[in-house]
Amino acid sequence: MTLLYTVLLYATTVFISGCEPNSTTDPYFSTELGATSIYKIERHTTDGMEETRHGWTNLIIQKSNSSISIDRKNLNNHHETYKIMNNGIFLKEKSQNKFLMPRNLRKNDTWQTSTYATALQTSQAPWEKTLRPVIIVPVINRVLSVNQDIWVANKFYKGCALVESVGDTEIPLDSFIGNIKVTISSKTWYARNIGIIKRETRELTDSDIIKSGDATMTLLSYSK
Repeated sequence: MTLLYTVLLYATTVFISGCEPNSTTDPYFSTELGATSIYKIERHTTDGMEETRHGWTNLIIQKSNSSISIDRKNLNNHHETYKIMNNGIFLKEKSQNKFLMPRNLRKNDTWQTSTYATALQTSQAPWEKTLRPVIIVPVINRVLSVNQDIWVANKFYKGCALVESVGDTEIPLDSFIGNIKVTISSKTWYARNIGIIKRETRELTDSDIIKSGDATMTLLSYSK
């Protein structure tokens, strides 16, 4: 499930993952050749709970004086290309580079992006099949801390960045329902030299058809 992010590795032993800066890479993005992340994604929707896996592997790393290019293959064999440049980290989409986040996150850094709603769906009447509208929400992101300690899947990560994202939009749901307002809020933890290790997302609407949803992405494993 490409929209839902990637990375996981189940550990039964407690480890401590340091967050020391690396002068040749962005502190919060993995640029090691062969590095692999596996995530567990839990979605709580109107229809119940659904669990999936998401992950990626760094296949090609190209470095120049001004940028780093990373080609990643996801678990579904979909390829994505990321670029780390002086002015930020980007995802290559067709002929454009989509801005994801600044380099070297610092407390109170703020920027705007967009995200997809992933936990708003229903199969209840009057729908004959699952209604899962494509909803893109503009969000404001802010770094709350760069010194967060957190346990994720029996592993301890020290000195990580915590980013809060909040946004809303209005979309036409159906001709007889009209527009609905969608609000998304999330918190994302980034470990140094790895990237996202956990994301908690809450999605709300002002509709009785699709009331709310939650999604949690948890890193199970990271190997290199």
